[in-house]
Amino acid sequence: MEDRSKGTYEQTGILRLLFALPAFRNAVHGPVSSGMAIGQLAAVGMTSVALVLRFYLDPLLPPGFPYLTFFPCVVITGFVWGIFPAITAGILSGLASWYWFIQPLDSFSINGPAATALAFYVFVIATDIGLLFLALRALGAQVRAHEALTTALEMQQLVSAEVDHRLKNLMATINGLVSMLHKHASTPGELADQLRQRINGLGHSITLLRGVVEGERISLRKAIQSTLEPLGLMESERVALEGPQLTISPNGLIPLNLILHELGTNAVKHGAFSNQSGTIRLIWDVLIPEDGESVLSLVWNERAGPDLRPPERTGFGTELLDRMSRSLGGDCELTFDGEGLTARLSMQSFHILDGHSA
Repeated sequence: MEDRSKGTYEQTGILRLLFALPAFRNAVHGPVSSGMAIGQLAAVGMTSVALVLRFYLDPLLPPGFPYLTFFPCVVITGFVWGIFPAITAGILSGLASWYWFIQPLDSFSINGPAATALAFYVFVIATDIGLLFLALRALGAQVRAHEALTTALEMQQLVSAEVDHRLKNLMATINGLVSMLHKHASTPGELADQLRQRINGLGHSITLLRGVVEGERISLRKAIQSTLEPLGLMESERVALEGPQLTISPNGLIPLNLILHELGTNAVKHGAFSNQSGTIRLIWDVLIPEDGESVLSLVWNERAGPDLRPPERTGFGTELLDRMSRSLGGDCELTFDGEGLTARLSMQSFHILDGHSA
């Protein structure tokens, strides 16, 4: 295990050293204009150094070594600066060796021996540059694959943490629901029926939360529609939704779902939708008080429904609305009159991400 870890660290150090070279950075991320220009200048400079060094060594060498310093020049240029500078260095080196070091000297004359020497040079340089190109391309593909895998693993960890967080919140919410229902239900059957209804309602919010984990942003209107649609309220023209377009944080989805599900269920059983003429108008807006912290104001207004009176004692629905509102840093005010229920809710910690008027 220790040897493997050491090898990993050594490999990381080598890769860091390689990525200090423009050729390797370009192989992974692609060349940039400024880097290309610098690479071409470097090719000219490297060829000039190779030429000077070849002149210096010429008296010491027997005939037949025209490319002695030019081969390393092309390979080093390609390794450090990339393929295109290597090609430039190869062309300049070939012309320099042809003019000054291949018979007849000081000319670009071509004969049988010169053609053979040049063909040999072209073959060797093309092979070197080709192999270097394949090596850089393979390294670039490997590094990009590694980066993609690293990103995928980081995203997986993020998604796992997000799912874990949402599940904990959901379990806490269900635990609170069970406690409240147990207090208000008179029989085990009623408890089970009430709990089943709330869990079924929560299922639609969980679907939205799955979209959040996958990167989707949720509008307040969509969250409202997903809660009321299973109750059959969105299929009727008797329901009106009015408010600005808001993108909301997932933290408020489950409390909002429970609030709207309770109001919608009550409207179907006892309120505006218990007859054929009642209407529901749901209005929301963002208020900014003097302290500067934004507050979501939501008004549920029922009209043309039965004459409702305030309950004589606090029931499950009233406690649920109050507790869910307080969990979002707000409150809930219920008004009963001859035409139906009006619920005014404020939510200070609803985490509105952005919004604009519709």
